[in-house]
Amino acid sequence: MRNRCGSLSRHKYLLAAILLILVLYNSLPTATSTISPHTEESDNRPRYLHQSPFRANPDYDYEIAVSDALQKIESDHSVHPAATDTIWQIILSSKDQRKDDSYEFEKRNPEWRYQLINADWAENFITKTLATIPDLARLYKSYPHYVQRGDLLRYLVLWYYGGYYADVDVYPAKSIKSCPTLRNVFEDLSIGTSISRNVSLVVGVEIDEPLASPQKMREWHWARRYGFLQYNIYAPQRFSPLLREVIVRVLSHTKHHVESHFWGRYDEMTTLEVTGPGVFTDAILDKLSDTLPSTHPFIEESLKASKNSGDKSSGDLMPSSLTLPAQRVTWAPFHDLTDTICAEDSDDRSGGMGGICVLPVNSWGNGQRHSGAEGFNSPHSCINHRFGGTWKPWKQSWKKYLFG
Repeated sequence: MRNRCGSLSRHKYLLAAILLILVLYNSLPTATSTISPHTEESDNRPRYLHQSPFRANPDYDYEIAVSDALQKIESDHSVHPAATDTIWQIILSSKDQRKDDSYEFEKRNPEWRYQLINADWAENFITKTLATIPDLARLYKSYPHYVQRGDLLRYLVLWYYGGYYADVDVYPAKSIKSCPTLRNVFEDLSIGTSISRNVSLVVGVEIDEPLASPQKMREWHWARRYGFLQYNIYAPQRFSPLLREVIVRVLSHTKHHVESHFWGRYDEMTTLEVTGPGVFTDAILDKLSDTLPSTHPFIEESLKASKNSGDKSSGDLMPSSLTLPAQRVTWAPFHDLTDTICAEDSDDRSGGMGGICVLPVNSWGNGQRHSGAEGFNSPHSCINHRFGGTWKPWKQSWKKYLFG
């Protein structure tokens, strides 16, 4: 009887300890918030602009140093700017293995070289090939989860080598070069091998819900109402300036997070904003805003949508006293896309943007229950993502949820 009572007492103490840890974990501050404090439940205006908390006080000196280092690498390899047809996938954990979707992706594209990145390959790439990038190795190793390392790696690999990246749980509904919405990227469809030199990056729409309520955002675990997906990215050219900007932002946000959080904890929202689709989307929109002329359709459409909807979300980035939004690219040009739209490098007023094509959600984003996506059997599907989301804390064991 005494042993039984002692066992019950120990279980009570253990349960109390776990509850205390959960309270402490959830009380720690994070660098992101799910919803802008300026948004109210009754506000039904579309929101085409979002400001990440990480841009409130960025370390511009560090960002300039990283950008300079990346551009130095680019200048050293300027003789060979074209990318080879390579499919890249990443598995960093020794416990994970390739599965049917990954093998099917390689099989469906036999004319493409296949490269699986493991932890050893990544370590050599980070510490040797890219050794001149300030703090890269330290920040890469600071990530507590494979998902953050995998995010940064895909940007670095596609920037340095070019090619096509896909998560290992992405299924090829069509081969890469038979995807109809990629036709604008290829100059000669009859040959299907000549890549337009005016495009350095191809991305797809993932989230397109500018009218989403705060309640819906909480239910879907969204930090913003829009975004480009980054589980499937195509870089037809090496050294895309757009990917360069993404890398600069990721490293800057990571540095800020590491230096401001003793434990370096990453919850879901922090991951989305530091390495994931949030920072990926912001960097691309900001780079387009900095380089496209005010007469470009992307900027004209952004201004038109903001005026017509009375959208004041641009106030996140501007003094409230201004009555007109900044001449910048918002999400408006990419809302309700039905076909691929592009901004070519020749459209750039400075020649330093690299060119981009954006695919509608039904090319790479089907299978979702939002944003106008269709089912996996849609005739428009080029790839299907399983959306396993196994990196998310609540889909792992309680130990991983608490301690990483």
